Amino acid sequence: MPRRQLRLWLLLATLLLQGALVAAAAEEVHVRWVPDGDTVRLVDGRWVRLAGIDAPETGVRDGRPQYYAAEARARLQTLAGAGPLRLDVSATDRYGRLVGWLENRDGELLNEVLVAEGLAFVYHHADGTRALQQRLLAAQLRAMDAQRGFWPEILTLPAPAGGWIGNRRSHRFHAPDSPHAGRIAERNRIVFSSTEAAFRAGHAPARGGFPWPAAQP
Repeated sequence: MPRRQLRLWLLLATLLLQGALVAAAAEEVHVRWVPDGDTVRLVDGRWVRLAGIDAPETGVRDGRPQYYAAEARARLQTLAGAGPLRLDVSATDRYGRLVGWLENRDGELLNEVLVAEGLAFVYHHADGTRALQQRLLAAQLRAMDAQRGFWPEILTLPAPAGGWIGNRRSHRFHAPDSPHAGRIAERNRIVFSSTEAAFRAGHAPARGGFPWPAAQP
């Protein structure tokens, strides 16, 4: 067999094996507790971080909740409590949580539903598949266009002088005076003139570097 053909066969076999492993990893789970809009605790004690999204913080760990945190959490509680869910795990994060996709019996991805309703935003991660990330971004654009959930408020937040500094590699954006912005390689550096432009490109705000409003008292 020619070497090039052999390489193609090996690549195909590898892809099929990866697909089989992903399918085998899917399992039926039940949720015990929902602390916020992107995290659940299963009845067996494991934690799951919903892949590809980020939701406003509830303040469970560090004080006052962010704008729309309560709504995001309540919606995820409703979605997760509707019966058994299918879990597909893509990674484990540095906190030991499973990072994955939760699907209900109707075939809806909870990750996508939250984004589509303006309760969470796209949060790129290296272990996510390109197809799923594009699917989430499409849902986010629809939510932005329809002004759903938190978007009417968030899209009015001004960009700093000089714009937000995005990183094409990490898909995060930073304030221009952030030390992280200064370390972005020129080939990965992109400037967004508005907050809307950054989110429309699928970039997410870096932790602690975006003035997400607090929840109303």
